[in-house]
Amino acid sequence: MKRYYIQGLSLGLGAAVLLSACSGNGQNQTAGQKEPSIITVLMSKSTNFPEDNLVIQEIRKRTGVNVQVIAVDSPDYENKLNTMIASGSPPDIFRSASKAKIKELVDNKVILPLDDLLAKNGKNVMDNKGKYLKGAGYIDGKTYAIPNAYVLGNGLALRKDWLDKLGLRVPTTLDEYDNVLRAFANKDPDGNGKKDTIPLGLIISADQTFDHLFSAYGVPMKTGVMINGKVTPWMLAPGYLDAVKHINLMYNEGLIEPDFATVPNLQEFEKLWNGKMGAFQFNPPGTTQNWLTRYIENPKPTFVYTIVKGPAGIGGNTRFVREDRGPWTHISSKSKDPESAMKVLDFLISEDGDRLTWAGVEGQQYTRKDGKFEWIKPFDDAVQLRNVGGFAYNGISQRLDGMEIQLMNEQTRKAIELSVNSPIPDAYIFGVPEIEKEKKKVLDDLEIEFRTAAIVSKGGNLDKMYDDFKKKYLAEGGGLWIEQATAIYNKEQTELKK
Repeated sequence: MKRYYIQGLSLGLGAAVLLSACSGNGQNQTAGQKEPSIITVLMSKSTNFPEDNLVIQEIRKRTGVNVQVIAVDSPDYENKLNTMIASGSPPDIFRSASKAKIKELVDNKVILPLDDLLAKNGKNVMDNKGKYLKGAGYIDGKTYAIPNAYVLGNGLALRKDWLDKLGLRVPTTLDEYDNVLRAFANKDPDGNGKKDTIPLGLIISADQTFDHLFSAYGVPMKTGVMINGKVTPWMLAPGYLDAVKHINLMYNEGLIEPDFATVPNLQEFEKLWNGKMGAFQFNPPGTTQNWLTRYIENPKPTFVYTIVKGPAGIGGNTRFVREDRGPWTHISSKSKDPESAMKVLDFLISEDGDRLTWAGVEGQQYTRKDGKFEWIKPFDDAVQLRNVGGFAYNGISQRLDGMEIQLMNEQTRKAIELSVNSPIPDAYIFGVPEIEKEKKKVLDDLEIEFRTAAIVSKGGNLDKMYDDFKKKYLAEGGGLWIEQATAIYNKEQTELKK
C-alpha cells in the first residue's frame, strides 16, 4: 500500500545505546548541568533507513528529550516487547495490538494510567483524540492507552468508465447493483471481445470486501447486535442468512470472484490493477490514491464510490469505532520520566510534529506556497524521503486528520467521509469476553467454513446448513459468548454514562 499504512518506525540502535537507554533514563547530571531525559520507544519497522537522520534530530531538538527508538521487524515486535518486559527493562513508550493485551498489561501493572500525564503534558493529544479515549484502554475509570483511532474508510468503488461505456447509472440499491454487475459480466466492458471480467472482487480473508453486502441486510460484520436484550454475534443476526443467500445467487450467476475462498489478497488486487474487475470494496487510499500508478490501462480507469441499500432500505458500513481502533500506545510503569514520555507523544501528535514525521523539514523536504504543498526534489521519491527519516515516526503518535489526509486527492477524502459517515446499527463492546481467549479462532473458523460452503452451494438446503451451523456455534462457546458479551455491554454502558 505504498506509504499510507506505515505503522512502525525504522530506527535501529547499537547495543550500547540500548543498554544506556534502559538503565540511564531520567534527569542525568553532567558537569553540574541537567542532560535531556532519555526516552526509549519500541516500534516495529517496515523499511530500513539511517539511524541518525534529520527527522529524529529535529524531534529531539523540538522536544528537548533524547528520544531513542528501538526498531524491530514487525513479526518480531511482540517477542521483543515481551522479552523487554520480562527483563524488567521495558521501553518507556510502546504499543499493543489487541484488547486482550491491554487487559494483560493493566492486570500485571506494566503500564501507567495516563489521566494525570495527559492533563499536564497532553494538550495536543486531548485536542486531537480526547473524545476517543474511553474505549479498550479505559479500564475501571482510568485511561491506560491512547488509541490510534485512525480510520481510512472502506469504500465500495465501481469502474465509472465501465458504467459510462455501458450507459448505466451508479447503483444505490441491491437490485440496481446486481444489474450493473450482470452488465459487467456479460457486456464486455473492457472491450476485448471476451467474457473474462470479474464483476465484483471478493476475498474471504479480507472481511471488508464483503462488508457492503452484509450491511445491506443490516448485519455489521465482526460486531454484535442487540436481540431481545442480548448482545448477539453478527452471524446469528437476522439478515445474515439472507445476505449469504444473496451472495450464493451472485456466485452461481458468475457475478463475484469465483476463487474468493482461496485467492491471496495481492492476486485479487492485481486483477483490479490489470483492468479485469468492475467493483471492489477496500480502503479508498488504496483504490484511488496509492494504486494510481499500479493500473496498467491507458487511459487510467476512473472510479465512483457508492452505498447500496437492501430490501429494508438499510446500507452502508460496519461502524468505525475510533475509541477501539488500535494499535494502542502506552507508557511503561517503570519509566523514570513519564512526563517527558508524554511530552514526546504530545509533540508528535501536534500539527508541527505531524508535518515533521510525515514530510520532513519545511524548506528542506517540502514547501508550502499559498497553501499549496510541494515536494522539493528528490524528496518526492519515497526512498529519498525515508533516507532522512520521513514516513517513519508518525506512527508513534499519529494525528487524526493530519498531513496524510491533507495530501490525499479529493475523491479519496470524500470516499473516506462517505464510508465513515454511513454506519449501520450495532451493539458494540470494548471488552473481550473470556470465552474468546480460548475459542475465538474456533468460532471465527466455523463462520468462515459455513459462509464459504453456503456461497458455493449449488441447489443445497441453505436453511438446514445454517441451522446446523448455529447449533454447532452455540455449543462450541457461542452461547457463553452471548452471556459474557451482554454483561460487558451493560457494564460499559453504565460506565460511559458517568
